[in-house]
Amino acid sequence: MNKAPGKNRFWYLFGPFLIYWGVEFVGAMIASLVLVIVSVPEVIQSVTWTDSMTNEEFTQAAVQMQTALMDMVARYQVQMLAAAALLTIPVLSALYRRDRKQEALQHLPVNKKAPLSQYIWTLLLGIVVCIGGNVLIVMTNLAFVSESYQNTSAVFYAPGFAVQVVCLGLIMPVSEELLFRGLLFKRCRALMGFIPAALSISILFGFSHGNLVQFLYAMGLGMLLAYVCEKYGSLKAPILLHVTANLTSLIITETGLLDWLCTAFLRLAVAVVACAFLGAVMFVLIQRIDEKPEGTDQTGDSGNTPLTRDMFR
Repeated sequence: MNKAPGKNRFWYLFGPFLIYWGVEFVGAMIASLVLVIVSVPEVIQSVTWTDSMTNEEFTQAAVQMQTALMDMVARYQVQMLAAAALLTIPVLSALYRRDRKQEALQHLPVNKKAPLSQYIWTLLLGIVVCIGGNVLIVMTNLAFVSESYQNTSAVFYAPGFAVQVVCLGLIMPVSEELLFRGLLFKRCRALMGFIPAALSISILFGFSHGNLVQFLYAMGLGMLLAYVCEKYGSLKAPILLHVTANLTSLIITETGLLDWLCTAFLRLAVAVVACAFLGAVMFVLIQRIDEKPEGTDQTGDSGNTPLTRDMFR
């Protein structure tokens, strides 16, 4: 198993997350500042200003303007989050490419890449996992008891559908996969077995979503994302699964399919059973993919020489 240098291990494991958080924070601040600057003339015009205003009237007008600006920022929160995530993509991509180069320089064995024809199972898995997960959230009443989840959903589904698709369905999943599976999971995988690496990063992935409902959903999804990353030998697989799951969530909400399923318990039950069955079928098909590096047997050995487990890919 590959070992990162002891003196650099903290940075090796947590550096990408700190960089991601820093770039995202700066990006969000810049996006907020630009939005405020652009919106100030409109907000000023919405407030009545006179030369004869008393101090109390001036204070009320200033508070009214501040409230209008805060409402404006809240209205465009998804776009600002996506803009910040977009800024992280080139930074994370550079770190990801550097890891690939380091892998090649060390001549480390890597998992074989699955053929493109096998990616259909990942796409279908993303659909059934999303529908099944949302139905379970409804059946367990978690969506109705978590005020934080309801507030988050209200913010995410406030923009137009096209904005949701671009921001929530494409930009943010790519950014998150570069960080959580492309960098954090693969670096943890270099130091420990698959289960500890996948579980630890999936828990971190869940916590990054900010409420209990999304924590549980994201942690379960994170384990699947790590699994397909391992089996397919490519970051394209978890990106496809994540994008598909997010787009499916947006589509079933926009079209009213989720609401239709929720209006009858029988529909919910059938949906859960169908998604569980189809998900199991997809899982078995993905399980059959041979990801072992060339020249290794099922134990990871070639002759009498133990091979180092893949570090990245």
